[in-house]
Amino acid sequence: MKKMFIATVLGAVTPGVIKALAEETREAGGEWITSKVIKVDHHFAALLKVAIEDDMSQPLKVQFERQFPKLTFLFEASSAAPLSNVRELHLNVDCKDRPGLTREIVDVLVNLDLGIEHMEFNRVHVSTIGQTVFTSKLTVLLPNEVSNESVVELLEGISKDLRVSII
Repeated sequence: MKKMFIATVLGAVTPGVIKALAEETREAGGEWITSKVIKVDHHFAALLKVAIEDDMSQPLKVQFERQFPKLTFLFEASSAAPLSNVRELHLNVDCKDRPGLTREIVDVLVNLDLGIEHMEFNRVHVSTIGQTVFTSKLTVLLPNEVSNESVVELLEGISKDLRVSII
């Protein structure tokens, strides 16, 4: 019987480290159901949802730690239960950057009691207009009774130049 667990991996970026982790997983008979990797400077954090035969779960975890002694690993059982009364809403948010903008966006979503599945915020200086532009990709869990349009309207109310598109 297959077992699922979440592996959190932290450490310095080295060439091929993610590929090597994937190869170890495959050699143990496992597979990554999903993965998220973020890099900042020369460090990375990865979340890996691994499916593997129950009797191979612990040996794979031990092998990860043995093969990659400079990385930090945390392992947790996956408790993914499908939510029947919510749906995912994917959004892009764009506007001129200003202090406090990220906090205001998160506050709107939290005040609506929405689950934030993914947040990616970027600021890019655009020399042709002489300003920094804020752009964001969001995935939120939206209760079925809340309309997409109401979320867009509330987010666009943060700033007169803020634009939200559903993707």
